[in-house]
Amino acid sequence: MTAPSRAALPEPRAKEVEAPRAAVPIPRLGPKACPVSCTLLTFFLLAVCSIHKTEQKGYCENIITKKHLDNLQDLIDSQMLMSCHVSFEFIDEQELGDPICFVKAAFPRLEDILDKMKFKTNSDNFNKTKDVQNMYKKIDENEVSCIDDQDEHERELSQACSKEFSMPPEKMLQKVKDFFQQVMGLLDKNVDFKRDCSKTYQKCSDALKKESPSLDRRRKEAQPKETQREVMSYVLVAILTIVAILLAVGGLLFYKHKSRTQERQLQHRGNVLEEPEGRPLNGVEEPLELRVQGEL
Repeated sequence: MTAPSRAALPEPRAKEVEAPRAAVPIPRLGPKACPVSCTLLTFFLLAVCSIHKTEQKGYCENIITKKHLDNLQDLIDSQMLMSCHVSFEFIDEQELGDPICFVKAAFPRLEDILDKMKFKTNSDNFNKTKDVQNMYKKIDENEVSCIDDQDEHERELSQACSKEFSMPPEKMLQKVKDFFQQVMGLLDKNVDFKRDCSKTYQKCSDALKKESPSLDRRRKEAQPKETQREVMSYVLVAILTIVAILLAVGGLLFYKHKSRTQERQLQHRGNVLEEPEGRPLNGVEEPLELRVQGEL
């Protein structure tokens, strides 16, 4: 048996070398992942802000209720009709013509008006007044005020919009009710009280400056009349004083004259009574002597 030839035997395969495997990229938080995470974070912040804003809006909307307005109406209806007036300072809404700026300027001044609402302790009206006052305080007790405060510039300008009011108690309470009802409507509409009202308040200041010269002119025009009246009053007083002095002097002279006349009359009567008794007889004796001499 012959061995197979070397050519007939298959040659051994060369050992295959495995090709290097490509490295699998490790996922990293790079530019592709950032938009997703940023979007989630933004969405989360917006959600938190939205919830906070909703809570804020709900808080402000629920502060002034129909019950508070009904309490104010009961206080108005329970007032006695009288001629007594209550004086207070408040913002003239008609002069402003802007509800938001009016509320911002009038809200701090409302505290003085509420303090004038005094009733007997523990009475029904007393409790209703306290309820309204507590509601007023809660408007500013929130973390973010429902009615934004005025800045210093606005506060100074709004002083010119203040006006002195004098009215019966029931009308003052009606003004308070109208104010809270107006605030309630604005809060329901979610208006922005952060608006700058400097220009609106400036109108009051400009109007006051225009009125000042006219008032000065009126005072100057009225001064001659007042001076003439003062002169006439002085003359009248002087005339009355002179007349009073003359009457007093005349009365004194008349009294002295009358006293002297009475003294003379009394002296005359005394002289008549003191005349000697022989004097009238001499007048009678003379004719008797003549008679005797004639007879002789």
